[in-house]
Amino acid sequence: MFRPSAIVVLAFLLLAPFANFAAAGIKVTQKSRFYRVSGHSIQDVVRSMKQNGPYSWDHGRRALALADFRYRIKTETKKVNKLCRVISISLAMNIVYDLPRLSSRDRLSKTHKSRWRRISLMIKNHENRHGRYYRQFARELHNSLRQMKPRTNCRDFKREENRLRKSFERRNSARNRRFDARSYPRFNRRLRRLALLPLRR
Repeated sequence: MFRPSAIVVLAFLLLAPFANFAAAGIKVTQKSRFYRVSGHSIQDVVRSMKQNGPYSWDHGRRALALADFRYRIKTETKKVNKLCRVISISLAMNIVYDLPRLSSRDRLSKTHKSRWRRISLMIKNHENRHGRYYRQFARELHNSLRQMKPRTNCRDFKREENRLRKSFERRNSARNRRFDARSYPRFNRRLRRLALLPLRR
């Protein structure tokens, strides 16, 4: 999730490799959606991203790319010897990416098309890291839920599950914010160079 600059909005959220994956008790599905960008120059394409990119409700502005996820947890418990124990826990996560795609009717020169490909790859690489963090979040939360100790009352499991979910969600958000804060300056400089925009002093 990048902060906005004066020329372009760098409000990314995250992205992962587009292959689905599954582990014991965890299933992650991923899909990508595209919005069209175009222009006579690389500068036009960047402006097109700013104008047509997906809207980020978290930031109150359009972003160059946007990735979001939803997840759900299914917990099965059973009373054994007067104690409620976890029998199984499954976590399903769905990640959706909104990304820019250059229109097939664009009129970019060969040099500017090359610059666009590099910008597009930068975006994907950045979002791939966010995707890794989301998968890490799923694994950590699932493992923690599996380790919940037996309770005398099965309803206590739901309260503990909610507490753990909120805790890991906060940790995940903080991890992604730190990554954005570290990567933003370099990304923005490279983007401006590739887009032939003046560097900010």
